[in-house]
Amino acid sequence: MQKLKKFFKVVSVVLLGVCVLVAGIYSVAWHLVAKNMQAHIDYYWSLLPMQKGVIVAGDKPEITGFPFPPEAHFSGLVTMSFDIYMGSIEPLVFEIPDLKFVGFPLTGLTVYLEAPQGIGRSEQISGRGLDIDYALINVTLPHSIPEKFVYRDVKKWQEKDDYFTFNHIFLQTGDVRITGNGILGLNADLQPDLRLQTRITGMDALFDKLSKDTTIKQRDLDVSKAFLKMITETDPETGELYFETGFFIQNNNMFIGPMRIGTIPPLEWIGAPKPVNDLSRKNLGPET
Repeated sequence: MQKLKKFFKVVSVVLLGVCVLVAGIYSVAWHLVAKNMQAHIDYYWSLLPMQKGVIVAGDKPEITGFPFPPEAHFSGLVTMSFDIYMGSIEPLVFEIPDLKFVGFPLTGLTVYLEAPQGIGRSEQISGRGLDIDYALINVTLPHSIPEKFVYRDVKKWQEKDDYFTFNHIFLQTGDVRITGNGILGLNADLQPDLRLQTRITGMDALFDKLSKDTTIKQRDLDVSKAFLKMITETDPETGELYFETGFFIQNNNMFIGPMRIGTIPPLEWIGAPKPVNDLSRKNLGPET
């Protein structure tokens, strides 16, 4: 019996030592990852003023959360300019009470972005807007990530045909819910290549609300409702009406399904080669 007690005592001490060792290794690893994350945030934050059509107003995110997975929060305003196919629109302002990032941003692992308090969206001049009540994006990181967002490193990453994989996207605004999945990468010109497949429910309830808006012409509303009726289906399990469509960004153009709806500003990378003007005779115009 005495030997058995001694054995369990030794085992307990060994297990305790292992636990302390594992906890120590985890603590060191967590802080190393957090330090690296913060360095990347600092670097990317410094590049924001270079991007055309995007203005970010708010405090720089800081990494917190130990001993749980690292997390960072952003609160502020993001102003973005888009060109819609039917004509330019004024810049959109996104008011973000809290955008939360959670997870270890290591290659091949899954992280998520959440806006638990929603996102307010309004036009900069008119003030007209639409509130997103809740948003969640679950994404698996690619197998490799550029060390720095400079042309040379990003080009090497793009040539590997590696993508960010959106496992689950969920947005809710009023009665409208959007769920989806897809991928995000870069094309050969290092511009966004986004491909999402989405399911949208609750549009019937939205049209019921819009019918009470006196600023919307009844004829336009009737045409939209008729089109929606043509493309909607009924979920056999829930009885909800829904329709499915794709959302794409390719060559700086935005598409819903096959329909081009606008453009986005091009990304600019440090160290990118300057475009070469074609001075061949065919592009010089007629001789005078």
